[in-house]
Amino acid sequence: MSRMRYLLGGYTTEGGPGLVVAGPDGLAAPAQVVNPSWVATGGPDGVVYTVTETEPGFATAWRIGATFAPEEVGTAQATGGDNPCHAVVHPSGKWLLVANYGNESGGGSVAALPIGPDGALDAPDDVFELVGSGPDQVRQVGPHAHQIVCRDGRVLVVDLGSDRVHAFALGSAGRFEQLASTVFEPGFGPRHLAFVGERALIAGELANAVVAGDFDPVSATFALGSVVPLPGTEPADLAALPDIGLPEDGPRPYPGAVVADEERGLVYVTVRGTDQVAVVDPAGPALVRSVPAGGSWPRDAVRCADGSLLVACQFGGVVTRVDPSGEAAATRMWDCPGVACVTPLT
Repeated sequence: MSRMRYLLGGYTTEGGPGLVVAGPDGLAAPAQVVNPSWVATGGPDGVVYTVTETEPGFATAWRIGATFAPEEVGTAQATGGDNPCHAVVHPSGKWLLVANYGNESGGGSVAALPIGPDGALDAPDDVFELVGSGPDQVRQVGPHAHQIVCRDGRVLVVDLGSDRVHAFALGSAGRFEQLASTVFEPGFGPRHLAFVGERALIAGELANAVVAGDFDPVSATFALGSVVPLPGTEPADLAALPDIGLPEDGPRPYPGAVVADEERGLVYVTVRGTDQVAVVDPAGPALVRSVPAGGSWPRDAVRCADGSLLVACQFGGVVTRVDPSGEAAATRMWDCPGVACVTPLT
């Protein structure tokens, strides 16, 4: 891991530097882009992409130079929606698919931005507006696209606002065709999912729980199992603890990243609020253990070649290295205010 470099994105509105490369010698010169809360790799010749989580939202292409300072490729493009929070390059390499979270009224959508031969982006070929809502009158007034996963020729869109994972086909002209939707328990609030083999583990942000599902590419739906609570489902009775300055209404736990470990057959889920990394066996599914993330509000994580995790702790302003076995304590890697995403630079 010592020779690897990583792309860090986050919130400039929380003091973050923008898009920056982190490595064994610290942080390189950043690109001054507003709120690059997600970074996607996979563009031609190593081009990477950021989404600007603002209203309206934008996506930008970058080339990482010899000094590891990002250089803009082309011009930023509007994503056709508000607060984009996730993006992935389509397996064809022709489009950057963007999840627009939306705003307080809903407004979630998914967009397909064409990728040029040099990696530059163009205006969206299509923006598909999602519909639906859930029982949470604050977070589920309308649809909120939170993640995009390409699997078995389908584009899966995780919609926190409507308690659904939608499946689309993407046509040759870059237009979405909705095929089916998998419906979760009301208020589950699916945020992210990851596959281990043929099985997916889906984290419910609003339920602070996970559920396993087997994906059928023919019906484009998941067969879901039982829901498993994550650490912190029961709030601590802070009034019964020594007074150390904590608010009486302690932070509600919210699952964040879902990271697959194909080698061990496990999935790691960061839990904000309790600041833990939950280790889950998707076969059950069953909670194996929970280990401290080493920082406040662990929003994203990535698995390293040695089996450890790099965890982006947004409110702590730090990226930590976590041993998911729990045998070693978390260590501090890089200080980066508002960090929300950590991605290997390939």
